[in-house]
Amino acid sequence: MNPFPKLPHGEPFLLVDRVVEVGARRGVFLKRIAAADPCVAPDGTLPAAFVLEALAQAGGAYLNALGTEQATPGYLASVDQFRLHRPVRIGETLRLEVEGLRQVSGANMLRGKALVGDEVVAEGRFVLALPR
Repeated sequence: MNPFPKLPHGEPFLLVDRVVEVGARRGVFLKRIAAADPCVAPDGTLPAAFVLEALAQAGGAYLNALGTEQATPGYLASVDQFRLHRPVRIGETLRLEVEGLRQVSGANMLRGKALVGDEVVAEGRFVLALPR
C-alpha cells in the first residue's frame, strides 16, 4: 500500500480516508461514510456536492502521488457530465477511482467513478487546475 499523498485539505473537510493503489494512469482511494461526518445530511446521505468533492480530492491525491511530496494547492476548475446515480448513505464505503485523461498548461482532466461495492453511484469528468 502506498503512503497517503498529501492534500491541502484538513479535518473535517478531508474526504479521502485511505489509498488502495496509485499507478501511472489511475488511483483508487476509499471514503467511509460515518454518522459523525459533518458533511452528512440530516437524512443520513452524503450530498452530491460532497461526493464530487471526494472525487476531486482523490484526483488531487493521485496527482500529488505522481509528482511532488508536498501538497499542491489547486482547485476544481470544471465539471463535465457528473451524475449521482443514487444516494450514498451512512455505513457505506465509497471506492473512489480516478483516471488521468490529459494535462494542458497546469490543468489536469480526470475521469472519476464512485462505487459502493460493484455499483457505480456517481461518475463524471472534472478538471483540477493549479493557480497561476
